[in-house]
Amino acid sequence: MKLKNIFLFILCSLMACTVACSDGSDDDIPPAIEPPTKPEEPGKEDEYNKPDFELHKDGEPFNSYRGLVMTGYQGWFGTPDDGCLHATKNNTKWYHYRENDMFEPGVLRNSIDFWPDMSEYEKKYPVEKFTLPGGGNPTVFSSYDESTVMLHFKWMKDYGIDGAFMQRFVGEVIDNPDGKEHFDKVLQSAMKASNTHQRAICVMYDLGGFQPDRLTKTLADAKNIMDTYQLKDRSKQKFYLYQDEKPLIVLWGVGFNDNRPFSLTDVETLMNGLKEMGYSLMLGVPTYWRERRNDALSDAKLHDLIKAADVIMPWFVGRYGKNNYSDFHNLIANDVKWCNDNGVEYAPLCFPGSSDRNMHPENGVNERYGGQFLWDQMYHCIKSGAQMLYMAMFDEIDEGTALFKCLNKKDVPSNESSVAYYVRYKDGNYKIVSKPGTDDAKYTLASDYNVTFGGIEDDLPSDHYLWLTGQGKKMLRGEIPLSGSLPVR
Repeated sequence: MKLKNIFLFILCSLMACTVACSDGSDDDIPPAIEPPTKPEEPGKEDEYNKPDFELHKDGEPFNSYRGLVMTGYQGWFGTPDDGCLHATKNNTKWYHYRENDMFEPGVLRNSIDFWPDMSEYEKKYPVEKFTLPGGGNPTVFSSYDESTVMLHFKWMKDYGIDGAFMQRFVGEVIDNPDGKEHFDKVLQSAMKASNTHQRAICVMYDLGGFQPDRLTKTLADAKNIMDTYQLKDRSKQKFYLYQDEKPLIVLWGVGFNDNRPFSLTDVETLMNGLKEMGYSLMLGVPTYWRERRNDALSDAKLHDLIKAADVIMPWFVGRYGKNNYSDFHNLIANDVKWCNDNGVEYAPLCFPGSSDRNMHPENGVNERYGGQFLWDQMYHCIKSGAQMLYMAMFDEIDEGTALFKCLNKKDVPSNESSVAYYVRYKDGNYKIVSKPGTDDAKYTLASDYNVTFGGIEDDLPSDHYLWLTGQGKKMLRGEIPLSGSLPVR
């Protein structure tokens, strides 16, 4: 008891001294009570992008591509029993999952390099030929199902992606009733999803399969889309993407030097027809469109067509990887300057990585580096003055560019075939054979390629690349610092 009284006396004395000696300001608090603070070190202030565009507000129509981060959307996957005409035929029932009319383990026996994370899909289709690491069969989705498209557009909203360019392949919708039915249904679902989730939407014609005798039919298809969805009436399809006060439409594949069966004059006629219909125009062009070399036609008319368009998007997938991307810094900066000087909007392409080894086993893999490769591109494009971005692609698991939710590498099904076979390779062409031949082609035992399915890195969540794309949009809008360092979640 005596020790306790002494302790209370000392404590009270200390408290009285503190009150008496202080004037109430923090400066008078003794150092023993206030933890010492480290003086603030001078540092460089964060740099932010200064947008040269009006920031889009949620719920408002999309009146310009400026300020938006849009993604390409294939929408071409189909399955047996999904209700599409493709499902009634053996060679198309696994539409864009199959290779050589099969969807089975092994190179050249399936076409996908990534496997979708199916945990949130309403409709799932089992694939009995494949086995998961823990046993059992995996599932896949069909783009023909409205619920699939609605989920994908919901993800765009959840992660801040402004919307999608709906791929419409001329070779699959013109003179092809099954393909037209598929892509008409996917577009119908996407138009509904656009209104439901307030995401921008725009039709993009891929000119693969286009030829002069399909010109009138392609224009008729575009007119049908204009009329069906009443694109000039913003009260009907409120979130259809506009540019220069007109609904935007895209022609991808203009100016490539890969011996396409149409001329730049054919493209010009197609462009004029679309303009007369009331569309504004975006062109998908080669990487070296400005210098008209390498993958681009040398014809000066290419620049005339570009100047007649409202927006261009150069194709970069497969042109560079993380280690040589710096070689393209000047190219992109000079692209931006040329477009500014000539009154054309410039939408550079960014992609997370790529892989298509099940279709082309001799090809390499463009690694993702945990997202740093994708971030490098978004950062440099914005820093170079780009006012909009095109993200390739939302759902492209065939070529491994998919941004949407895919399985982690540790969770993907086995890709080991139960039968032995060889791959014949010559001049870029592949063929499955039972045994090596005696000609000068390359013959490889299929299993020696050791092609496994890719996947999201095991230390990352399956939505990592969706999230990262949303962060890129914030950087474009000046909401987070303009920095080359990968953001931390």
